[in-house]
Amino acid sequence: MQRQAFTLSYNTHSSASSTEPSQGTFGQKPCHVRAFTLAEVLLTLAIIGVVAALTIPAVITKVTKDQYATGLKKAYNTLKSVEREAVQEHGEMANWDWTGDCQTIFNNYFKPHFDILKDCGTTTDDGCFAGINSYKYLNDTDAPTNFNVVSVYKIITSDGISYSYLKVPTTSRQGFFWVDINGKKKPNKFGRDLFGFEVFPILGIKPAGAFNNTTAEIITSTDLNAANGEGCNPAGGQGQYCAAKVLSEGAMNY
Repeated sequence: MQRQAFTLSYNTHSSASSTEPSQGTFGQKPCHVRAFTLAEVLLTLAIIGVVAALTIPAVITKVTKDQYATGLKKAYNTLKSVEREAVQEHGEMANWDWTGDCQTIFNNYFKPHFDILKDCGTTTDDGCFAGINSYKYLNDTDAPTNFNVVSVYKIITSDGISYSYLKVPTTSRQGFFWVDINGKKKPNKFGRDLFGFEVFPILGIKPAGAFNNTTAEIITSTDLNAANGEGCNPAGGQGQYCAAKVLSEGAMNY
């Protein structure tokens, strides 16, 4: 039987007049990508703008509050360090001589243990704190606060925090520290960048709002968060108790 031969034929001729579409990579036809219209681009940008407007202020507010809380913690640690060193040098606070004026008490017991950048003393200028009528309560009402008087001793420490000491004795308290954690910079508001600390000879230095300044009893949560008086509540409280609230909760949750 005669074996039939099979051959493969290759067409090496191309036709210049071929109307077949050109082939893409791997024999696929090229893709045609549809572009966005101007209206679609503008709509997308508008949506992004709305989302940013809603979210960015909230993010900034949280970051700012975290910074305030961190500054408060730092100031409290400084005050407790000053207290420990003063007690080591002079003995228990209950045995200190509290009969002098604010300058005498501050110079004798507290001042040597601060890392002081600027000492404003009892001057009446606004070298360490913002001027008179510059502060507001947490509820945004004006606070008739003036730190720049002769009855208040004022300093700025090397980290930029302002401290003022005044003598305001009660049955259980002998003094008070006001602390502005960013110096004279705004917002200059109780419970945001301005916080108080009370000096109890028996208890030591405590954040305002932790203990009653007359009886030294623990302040209740109801009074601490009250929307009136000294409570730490923006709905109506002045914010004088906010140091205790922030330090106990570890954050500025208001």
